[in-house]
Amino acid sequence: MKKVLTGALVLFLFLGQSFLFAEDEYLYTIGSLGASNLYMTFLTIGLLGDSFEKDVYTAETTKDLIGAIISLTKTSRESLNTLIEGGEVAGEDRATILEMIQAHGLLEKQAGELARYVNNRTAPNDFQFFRKKSWELIAKILNIPQ
Repeated sequence: MKKVLTGALVLFLFLGQSFLFAEDEYLYTIGSLGASNLYMTFLTIGLLGDSFEKDVYTAETTKDLIGAIISLTKTSRESLNTLIEGGEVAGEDRATILEMIQAHGLLEKQAGELARYVNNRTAPNDFQFFRKKSWELIAKILNIPQ
């Protein structure tokens, strides 16, 4: 828990710096909300997995929540993609949004692997692989030291 709280503190200390110099107020807002969304989605998937493991949630409830996470994450990814396709974002802002799109895709895969685990606890899955990849990219986007 201490590690999570430390991560959250670092997030809030560094979040503004990542997008502080964005020339466009809209891009700053997208960056701030997007960064928060990535961090909270990562945290939620982990907490959901832990809750299932500890029998806090049934398989059915867990799968319902995973479905909601995947749907919301997909919508965020598609919205960012539409912004990029519009051609109005360039340079570092564009590169950051592309990384955010990639991070959302990794979170979708992580949540999908959690769903696979919920369906069959003994079947092989890549949850930890996508968890690690998701966190590496999210930490990079948010400038969280590792």
